[in-house]
This record gives sequence, C-alpha cells and structure tokens, in this order.
Amino acid sequence: MEQRLYCDSPYLEEWQAEVESIVEKGGKYHVVLSRTAFYPGGGGQPSDRGTIDGLAVEDVYEQDGHIYHVLGKPIEKKAVACRLDFSRRFDLMQQHTGQHLLSAVLYRLYGCKTSSLHMGEDELSIDVELPEMSGEMLIAVEDMANEYIYRDLPVVIHCVTAEEASKIELRKAPPKEGEVRIVEITSIDRSPCCGTHVKRTGEIGIVKIVKTEKRGNETRVYFKCGKRALKDYQLKQDIVTGLVRLYRMSESDVLAKAEAAFSQLKNVQKELAEMKDRALRAEATGLASSSKSRIIEKAYSDKSFADIIILAKYIIESGDFIVILGSIPDKRLLFAHSGKFGINCGQTLKEHLPAFKGKGGGKDNWANGGFNALDDMERFRAFLLDTLSKKGIT
Repeated sequence: MEQRLYCDSPYLEEWQAEVESIVEKGGKYHVVLSRTAFYPGGGGQPSDRGTIDGLAVEDVYEQDGHIYHVLGKPIEKKAVACRLDFSRRFDLMQQHTGQHLLSAVLYRLYGCKTSSLHMGEDELSIDVELPEMSGEMLIAVEDMANEYIYRDLPVVIHCVTAEEASKIELRKAPPKEGEVRIVEITSIDRSPCCGTHVKRTGEIGIVKIVKTEKRGNETRVYFKCGKRALKDYQLKQDIVTGLVRLYRMSESDVLAKAEAAFSQLKNVQKELAEMKDRALRAEATGLASSSKSRIIEKAYSDKSFADIIILAKYIIESGDFIVILGSIPDKRLLFAHSGKFGINCGQTLKEHLPAFKGKGGGKDNWANGGFNALDDMERFRAFLLDTLSKKGIT
C-alpha cells in the first residue's frame, strides 16, 4: 500500500514520489503513487487538488485499497514532483475541524448528535438530531464554540485498534474492525475521523452559523469557518454599508427601514397588479365586443407572456373565440379557444412547432410555444391562421 502522507503530515505542500501504476479510463489517466499527500475524500470532506509534474489533479479517490489521482494527460516519468493546492486544503481543514468543534458543542449543550456532514466548495452544513433550534440556542452554540477557538486548544490525532477504540469515550461510534483514527480536540471532543485537520483550534479562526432549516425531526445547520467566514463577513459588511449610504442612517436603523420599505413595496405591487388585472379585463371585453371574427390574434410589444395568459382567459370568458396572442419581449405565443371548436391546440403545437424552431405544447384547448427568434414566431402565427382558414374558421 502506498504511503499516505496526509495522515501524519496534513501541512505538507510538496513531495517526491514514484509512479506505481497508470490506468486509462475514458480519456483520463488514473495514477497510483508510491506516496501521496492528496486526500482522497471521505467523512464528508472533498478530495484534494494540486499538480503531479505540472499536470492538474482533477480528482482523487480510493478504490480497492489504493489512492488514484485522475489526470487529463499521461505521466511520462517514473519519478515525479507533487504539489498540493494548500490554500484549498487549509480551507477544508478549517471547515472540518470547525465542524467537529460545533458538533461537540451541540452535543455538550443539548445532547444532540450530528447525523451527517455536507462539505462543499462554498457551502457547509450538518444535520443535527434536534427538531427545532431557537435563536437563543444558536447564539449559545456560537459563543461556546468560539470560546474554545480563543483558547487555542491542541487538536491531536490518535491511531488505535478497533478494540481499543471501543473502550474510549467517543462522540460517535467507531468502526468495528481495522485501525481507527481518532481526532481529539483536547478536553472537548474525541471522534473517529479519516479527514485532515488543523493543529490547534485557534487556526479555525471563527465559527459562524449563517442559517438553519427544519428537515423532518432534524435541523440542518449551515455555517462557515475561518477564511470563508471572513469573506462572508466582508460581503455582508459591504451590503450593510451600501444600505447605510442609501438610507442615510445608522447601521442599527437600517433593518427597520428596509422592512418598512419592503412592506410599502408589497402594497404598491398589489395595487399595481389589481390595476393591471382591471385593465386587461377591460381590454379583453373591448376586443371581444369589437371583433367581427371568431379569431382574435395579436402580437404585443408591451406585454409579458404572463399578461397574455390573463388577457386570453378574459377573452374566452367573453364568448366563443380562438385566440392567437404573442408576447414579443418573451418570444412566446398562446394558442387557445373556448372549447367549442374541433381543434386540438396541444397536438397542433406538438406536430408543427419543431418545423418553426419552437418548443412547447399543452392541452386540447390551451397551448403555448416559445421561440428563439421573432421571425419564427411570426411564421408560426401565420401558419396557424392559414390552418384555421382551411378549416373554414375565420
């Protein structure tokens, strides 16, 4: 088995190794090295990235006891120089150790276990066995977790047998066979884990909970640690500063102002929606009463397709009509009727839209299609009118 440098040397950035084997799969080259610091992923932590002899490592995974490094090109040499993307690795170490600390605090304060970890490139969350978490609980968890960060406690790795692990008080159950790797935050937490971690809690920097979601009998807790938390704070500070400048008031008053403005906006939007509805109803009545044909067709440059739908419904409510209405801004066309015509709108669109580079469909008496170009929509509109004319409908 290859030497796994990440287990004992998680801060190693460069090393030399020999190529043990190369397997080509689907145009990619899966390389096994004699020694590697690339973590293959596991325990919720993503795999590492970096280079092998200047070639980008696209993925790292473990299979059948070997660690494979996926490259886009073959390696020509036996001895190779490896470089880890340590900035990414350190970020993942901050998040992973921060997760251990947060889970330990949740267990200490509320006796709840962490059932799963989700660690992505941008988002980080855990599912905890609590149906609800109040704001006061979240603050208490944050305060205690960050207090342990300030104490700069050692993070120690122990490798023991499964039998030895069964005799140690751990936050979650260890594997029942093989070597067990235990990550210990001194005096706070012991948990079996195969991932990479910082040496001391101070390197986590900060733990900040950003939101929670109820998921059945559990709560999903989203949080950020270290540099991710710093970038998140910088972004949100920019937003607050912009609002302070916009409203010309202190930070403490911005939220109340924004809430009041939002409430006012909702009222205005409701009034506008009601006015638009009345206007569309009046327009539909006018079109229906003045039409000398059973077909009402028009393309609008000032209406969205959502407006077209409302207008068409009101027209059809006014009498037995076929409507062919188009929204020029949305490049969408509606083909519908009152139900008194022997025409299947959905089937017509399904059969003929592809010839006009359109996509769509619908029911017997109500269908719509979208187009990439207005010329295609106009040609299809003309096609529908011609089809109806041949059926004697004018």
